[in-house]
Order: sequence, then C-alpha cells, then structure tokens
Amino acid sequence: MFADILDYPELDLERKASECAALVRGVQPQAAALLESFRSFAEETAVGRLQEVYSGFFDLNSICHPYVGYQLFGENYKRSIFLVELKKSYRTGGFESDPSEIPDRLSIVLRFAAQSEGEDVDALLNKGLLPALERMTTKPETDGHEHGHADIDGDTGIERAKLDDRQLRKQLKDEQREARKAAEGQTQKDDRKQMSGQSQGDVLEGGFLLAMSEDYDIEEVEKRTHPYHQVLDALRLLLHEGMTKKLADRSVEQERVLGWTRERFNLDEDETIMVSELPCSDPGCPPVETHVVFWTEAGRQHFKVYKPLAEVAADDLLDWRA
Repeated sequence: MFADILDYPELDLERKASECAALVRGVQPQAAALLESFRSFAEETAVGRLQEVYSGFFDLNSICHPYVGYQLFGENYKRSIFLVELKKSYRTGGFESDPSEIPDRLSIVLRFAAQSEGEDVDALLNKGLLPALERMTTKPETDGHEHGHADIDGDTGIERAKLDDRQLRKQLKDEQREARKAAEGQTQKDDRKQMSGQSQGDVLEGGFLLAMSEDYDIEEVEKRTHPYHQVLDALRLLLHEGMTKKLADRSVEQERVLGWTRERFNLDEDETIMVSELPCSDPGCPPVETHVVFWTEAGRQHFKVYKPLAEVAADDLLDWRA
C-alpha cells in the first residue's frame, strides 16, 4: 500500500491512504496519524494538482529523488553495482519489475519487499531503504551554512543536491520580492535576470512542467510539513518498528543513547525513538555521524552528533532543545 501511495498519483489515492492508516494504527500510531494527515490532503486536492505536487517533491527536488541507490551512493559506480545486485535479487525471487523504471525506485523496492522474505530482504530494508528514507526526510542545512568544494565533491552527491535546492529557493524568493515591488508601483530593474524555466508554464529540462501559481508563497510553503514528507516519515517509522523486532537486540550503544534521549526529553517508554549511524559528508567530520529522531506534540525532532554511535556521550545531548 505504501508503494501505491508513493507512486505517481491516480484516482482513489485518499482511500488507499485511509486503508493503509487503518492497517498501521495498531502497530505504529504515530505513522497512522501522519498517513491520516496525508489522506486529508489527498481528499481535498484534485488529481491534477496532486500530480504537480508529486513531481515537485520527488522529480524536481533532487534531495528527494525516489531512488534508493541514488540516496545511498549518488550517481557513480557504487549505484551501478547496487542496481545489478538488485536485478539479481528480483530474478531469484521471481519478481517482475516495471521495465520502464529503474529498479531501485522506491515503490518498486517496496513491492519486492512486500512479496519476499528472508535475510536478504531484511538487509535490503535495514541497510538500504531505511538509510535512504533518513536522507530523504532530513532537512537541508540552513542557508547560512557555507559550502566548500569538499562538501559537494564526495561520493553521495547529496550535498550538491542540497546546495542546488537552496540556490533554487533563494532565486525564487528574490523573484517574488521583485514582483511584490512591482505591484506596489516600484520600478523593476530592466536587467533583472530570470532563472530559466521559472516562468509560469515554462517546461524544464526533462519535460516537467513547473506550475507556479501567482500566489505561490515559498516562505509559507517551507513552514509546512509536506504531505509526501509525512508519508515517508510514516514509512520509516513502520519499517523501523518492524526491523527492530526482526533483528536481534539493539546494540548496547543504541540502548545507551535511547536511554539518555528518553531522560533528556521525559519521553515515555512507548514513544518511538530512532537511533542510527549515517555517512557524514560535511568537511572535517568523522566518516559516520549519529542521528536521533523522535516525535513530540511540537512535531518531528531530529538531532545529530558528529561522532560514531559508540563515541556519543550524555553531554552531547545537553544542548538539544525540542
């Protein structure tokens, strides 16, 4: 059902989201709440607009390209090896993927996992899909973060995507500011440069139509949780819940950080907390960093420590504020 929801939108999307939320509710209430929020959005939004939102979030936003291998490795030989191995797994499991799609597309990987079982599938979910979802749902750094060449020339290409995305948003904001000045009777600069493809109705490279309504407010949109971001978060919560039960006991290091986090934020024992290690692409930081994610009434809380999980200390949590 998650595969259907995360495919290109078609009619009846709100029903699928509702059924998925009902199935999830008894296992992961927080995930169900996120899906209910998405259902409400899908119910009140026309299919055509849903498709625009989908393309804007997944296809035009390089941070959230819905390809597991891209999120893990970027566009390099490592992803090619991953794709080859994935095709082998599909053939071995008798799974037929859409030949018009790249096999590591999120919805295809989910469909394969839904009809398969075994240690290989668990490994794909735990070491492939979960880290990919972590990257897709992690907010980009602030505009004030200065990027150097070391930031954007690494293996993953994720930092380059983040940088490109920030530049895009900045240019859109600048254009909005100029448009407001013009509406107030101020003179626009004749030589102001328009970013290619950002005019209403222009077609971007790859054939995507960027439908920017005249009242589209970038700053307001950035304050809201994106509906598809909610679906990705719900999926990650559910997978984390299932994988935690399938795998052996949590590591001692994870349990230690979980305990500190519960104590730091007065969280109940039944509250979901995710602790994981991810590759770090920031200059000067260790090869891996520790991420901690949980939910409060204020929303999703995400913190990271620029240390491997085994080196995290209780004092590293003191500056965290929910």
